[in-house]
Amino acid sequence: MIRLFYTFIIAAFLMSCKQETTDLRAATPEKAMTPTSETPAKEGYGKVMLKCGAQVFTVDGKCGGVTNTGEMIIAVQDKTTPAKVFTISFNTPDYPQNGKVYTVKKSDFMNEGKKPESDIYVAFTEMTQKAQMDWSSDDQTGTMTFQVSGNEIRCAFKDLKLQPSIVYNKADLNQLGTASGAITLYKN
Repeated sequence: MIRLFYTFIIAAFLMSCKQETTDLRAATPEKAMTPTSETPAKEGYGKVMLKCGAQVFTVDGKCGGVTNTGEMIIAVQDKTTPAKVFTISFNTPDYPQNGKVYTVKKSDFMNEGKKPESDIYVAFTEMTQKAQMDWSSDDQTGTMTFQVSGNEIRCAFKDLKLQPSIVYNKADLNQLGTASGAITLYKN
């Protein structure tokens, strides 16, 4: 009797499971090779130099924008050291507006609530197996203005003052850095 009961429970459980099938027609080479109307994103470019004392660090490589947790982040990634990046974080999911002056502020990711859309945050970071270096904006860093023409977004800036990380920047690197450079990215 107990066996019959367990058999009934197992049969009911198995019948209630949804049977999943794979549509092999969707994976045919013909469908995979069908041209689409989507245009691949055009890769942007940026070059940013950070001066810290007698040292100069450069991020030189591709540039693009992505929305993450509802905020636009523009990043320049170095072509030779991929873990060396310059980032600009916005308080909005939108790309920067043409001619709008953005005030560079201290990064405050712990602060709850809506932040002004005209405030942005800037960082210059390099991580290697041996060490990590990081400089980020504060409330005295400066401003940035973007030029937008169609899908193209450009920004040139000079002498943005970035504060060193007291956790990661040691010795000569634990001092003010100034970032200058130019970036170009595309909305598509």
